[in-house]
Amino acid sequence: MFATLKAFNILHLRYGIEVDAVMTDNGAEFGGGRYSKTKELHPFERLLLEMDIKHKYTQPYRPQTNCKIERFWRTLQADFLEGSLYEDIDDLSNEFLDFWVYYNDHRPHSSLQELTPKEFREKEQKLAN
Repeated sequence: MFATLKAFNILHLRYGIEVDAVMTDNGAEFGGGRYSKTKELHPFERLLLEMDIKHKYTQPYRPQTNCKIERFWRTLQADFLEGSLYEDIDDLSNEFLDFWVYYNDHRPHSSLQELTPKEFREKEQKLAN
């Protein structure tokens, strides 16, 4: 829950993105799925309720319904984790935040016409105005 809140804050402060919906799998860490009877008691679900953020769920055993994050995991494995050693969880966390900035601000993405996500968003905002 706290990591999610931190990510929402970074997205808002650094990129001006307001989160209005989140898609997750049906894992217990995310509240157990759309049919859970105790959503209001789960910290992650409670965070989304309090922030008025819609919670969408992937179809079980269908990674295609969440292909963007599946592709990100593959990139994270290849570009960040493979061959890397971290002293402790704080070291890993700090390195990951650096990677996230690199991934969004400096690394061109073929799916975004070789723009970085930051450049792509800025371009979209200019076109919208």
